[in-house]
Amino acid sequence: MPLLRKCVWLGLLGLVGVIAAEVMARVDDAVRSGTEMLASPAYADLTMQDSLGTRGRPFAQFEKWKLNGEGFRSQEVALNPRPECVRVAVMGASETFGYAESPGKEYPAQLADSLRHTGCYEVINTGITGLPTTGQIQLWENWVSRFEPSVVVIYVSPAFYLSNEPPEFHSPNRGGPGVISNSFAPRLVGRLKDRIDYPDFIQRRRVMRQIANELRGKPATWLFHDIPDDRLALFRLHLDSLVTSVRARGAVPVLVTHAMRFGGPMNEAEQDLLRSWRRFSPRATEAVLMEFERRAAGTVREEARDRDVPLVDVANVMTGHTGWFADFSHFNDTGAGVIAGTIARTLEQVRVPSGFVASEAQHGAAESRASLAANKTVRRSIARASSIKLANRSGPR
Repeated sequence: MPLLRKCVWLGLLGLVGVIAAEVMARVDDAVRSGTEMLASPAYADLTMQDSLGTRGRPFAQFEKWKLNGEGFRSQEVALNPRPECVRVAVMGASETFGYAESPGKEYPAQLADSLRHTGCYEVINTGITGLPTTGQIQLWENWVSRFEPSVVVIYVSPAFYLSNEPPEFHSPNRGGPGVISNSFAPRLVGRLKDRIDYPDFIQRRRVMRQIANELRGKPATWLFHDIPDDRLALFRLHLDSLVTSVRARGAVPVLVTHAMRFGGPMNEAEQDLLRSWRRFSPRATEAVLMEFERRAAGTVREEARDRDVPLVDVANVMTGHTGWFADFSHFNDTGAGVIAGTIARTLEQVRVPSGFVASEAQHGAAESRASLAANKTVRRSIARASSIKLANRSGPR
């Protein structure tokens, strides 16, 4: 009996300790970020899908991430820009939205700070985590373009094109944006996950097991052993469509090559990070993943040259500088400052003349028709390449 009583008391003390820790975590969130004590926010609550496509949820908040009334990670912004300022929209995925940086240190925020010293600029971070170029096109056409930016910075992520299936255009959700989940979720668990690092050998096994599960039952032909030319052509096609759409609505597109951490000989820790990146694109080997990034950067350079678009060659400046990245492609505070400064130096040279919106919109309409014709040719090339590959494969892609 004494032993049983002691176990009961220890169990009760442990339960009280866990409850107290959970309460303290919620009090801390309330003080630091204004999160309601009884709420159970999740990262997925930051986005929504409605008739406009995938976009940020207005006034959403989760941990360090806060969105304004328009669903952007920026200060509140009016629908119409101030006539004396240049409005800049920055489009991209998680690298643009901000992932590992301290609050206010994501590169669009640092870009705004850099430009503030050279004139009146208004920078809007329209980045959406996990959104490929197809989603960026829909986001631009259905939502971001309504805010009439004069300049649109485009930082697309090539790795989406190595996914099991290529990026597609999705039909809008006619049923509304959906509701935020209110099911109870302990915040203490999330705090512990943020602060506990698995030993390297355990994390390595977890990643390899995840990749092995993805590959199980797949034929050898399912893997990308070489650069899939049809995926690279599709990347160029979608990028060109976004450039065309931006110009057609009277804005100046600015293309940015995608940077990654890996650029030279890798130690074991770097190899682990590269393997961790592959979890999101298990069809591609590590070598193909890196080479696709390099080829995609070249594709962005070609697109900028062929369409006479300003280019910010961030890949040339940052790739291989491990001290600027928090993981494989997301920046730390210092790296975000580097990309912000690099973009700022280009934007300072972009001049938006009076009457630009009207004149460029007219030019863009004609350009759009020409580009659509060119895109049809690219689509036929992709179809031919796909049919040849399918004829040579014995299993599913």
